[in-house]
Amino acid sequence: MPLLIAVSGFKDSGKTSLARALLTELSGRGLSLAFMKHTDRDVLSPAGTDTGGIESQGIPCAYWGNDGLRMELPAAAPNSDTIAALFPEKDIVIVEGAKSISMPRIWVGSAESAPPEVKGVFACFDRAAEKGDGRFLYVPGEENELADRIAAFHERFANVRCVRVAVRGKRLPLKPFVAEMIRGSIAGLLLPLKGIDSLKEGADIHLARSE
Repeated sequence: MPLLIAVSGFKDSGKTSLARALLTELSGRGLSLAFMKHTDRDVLSPAGTDTGGIESQGIPCAYWGNDGLRMELPAAAPNSDTIAALFPEKDIVIVEGAKSISMPRIWVGSAESAPPEVKGVFACFDRAAEKGDGRFLYVPGEENELADRIAAFHERFANVRCVRVAVRGKRLPLKPFVAEMIRGSIAGLLLPLKGIDSLKEGADIHLARSE
């Protein structure tokens, strides 16, 4: 499963420009990439069309034309798992927007401008700042350095292979697809956190009900 990286910010903040620059930089490193854009507009074919009528039944459709293939998937709002499942063979998926979905995130704007409900921000790309710090703050002209950071995330992410889940001390059998989804989701959320340089030694996570 791929590593998901969100590029989020307010309208006209330059999200698409940054996403395109990062895709160019990462492609030059030999990584297999995909791009997904979140919009508040309707994207499926109108209900009155042939394809729209089929999609109204909840059936996925595809347009196959001279210039390529376009998938249309009628569904509820996706989460990180369903996005990853669309591109299972890719190394990294850059997702533009998606402020409400938990994933490692680059905020386009100043750190102070990021709403508190937007989670997972590991870097800010601030077009108004004069200089970056090479760790959290990046400015125009430092897209290459930011791509290096993402590539390093991917290298550590790709090294996490084994997933074990136990409930009340009993280990649960996991199908390969489910194990891969859990691995991708958890590793993608943990690696950007401060103090985590690698998951090579593994990680233990305990979940308990609140009283």
